[in-house]
Amino acid sequence: MLWRAYALLSHGGDRFGLGSVGLGSWRMPASLPAFRKADDVLKVLEEADTAIWSASALSACAESGLLARLGQPATIGELALALSLPPALVQTLIDSLASFGFVTWEDGRVRASPALMPFTSSEGVETFRAALRAPLLQTEDFRHKLTTGSLRLDGWSHTDDAIIEAQGTLTRHWTARALPKLKFLPGLVPQLEAPGAALLDVGAGAAGLSIALCRHFPRLNAVALEPAPHPAELGERHVRQAGLADRIAVRRERVEELREDRAFDLAFLPQMFLPDAVIEEALRRIFQALKPGGWLLVAVLSHDGSGKASAVNRLKNLLWGGNTRDMARIKPLLEAAGFDPVIRAPGRQSLRMICARRPNLRDLP
Repeated sequence: MLWRAYALLSHGGDRFGLGSVGLGSWRMPASLPAFRKADDVLKVLEEADTAIWSASALSACAESGLLARLGQPATIGELALALSLPPALVQTLIDSLASFGFVTWEDGRVRASPALMPFTSSEGVETFRAALRAPLLQTEDFRHKLTTGSLRLDGWSHTDDAIIEAQGTLTRHWTARALPKLKFLPGLVPQLEAPGAALLDVGAGAAGLSIALCRHFPRLNAVALEPAPHPAELGERHVRQAGLADRIAVRRERVEELREDRAFDLAFLPQMFLPDAVIEEALRRIFQALKPGGWLLVAVLSHDGSGKASAVNRLKNLLWGGNTRDMARIKPLLEAAGFDPVIRAPGRQSLRMICARRPNLRDLP
């Protein structure tokens, strides 16, 4: 039954009408109508202004320490005193949170709403801060490079610790949320729990994914590929701090130079960081490096259609090195490399996952 569901997703889910129950489509929807009035343009600019300042206000709540203190009820005066901030500023930041339904009031005291409460812990604050710090810093870097004529579309090239650390935090958060879903990939969890289990983490950055998975699976070892010197240094430091230096090897190596053969049970590939010139060779090398029956998880920024989120994701994909490669183009590349099945995981989030398996020897004709 499980394989039948995967077969539908991989080889014709859209034709069977699964898009109507929330599984989406590989096809692009019709384009949106163009604006016809100058007032419409001004309205969009006003909305953009509000969005930018809202993001900055939310970021300030985390950066200032306000978010961490909302785990317990407090007055504006108490918060202002504890944070050494003007009461008027604390009030406006609370108002910003309230506009999203993130706080509740009782007897003149404010605290996080049930939805926001998990983000008042130290780990929650770190995730909340990173989710805003990463785009705010990267968009400012984009603007600066564009205006100074130094922009190059040659992939991820950030050396700012704050950006790299923020991306690493988000990777750890994404990994923690994805862990329960690994059980839906046949054979994967038993492989990761077995002695000798091995992970290939491509474009590891600060090694957040390797650390999270090795903590969850005590018998798992990892090879984290990170060719950029500065992110690799941060990754090595995080691995040491996590006490996993004997299980995670950070290698300053490009995936298209990978030499392993049948060595890994699971590989992770954030393909939006790989240029078109190397993606096919990278997939061939990863296929060769996986054990028969091993799985590859390919992260994709969804940008089907002409909506705002799709346009933003196309821009990210371009700036990060992946050109404007989309899900529909990646699927045949995986199949050509030998992966079968190739499954688009259900969901409508901005970050999507394609799951591809190197066929098990017993499955081959």
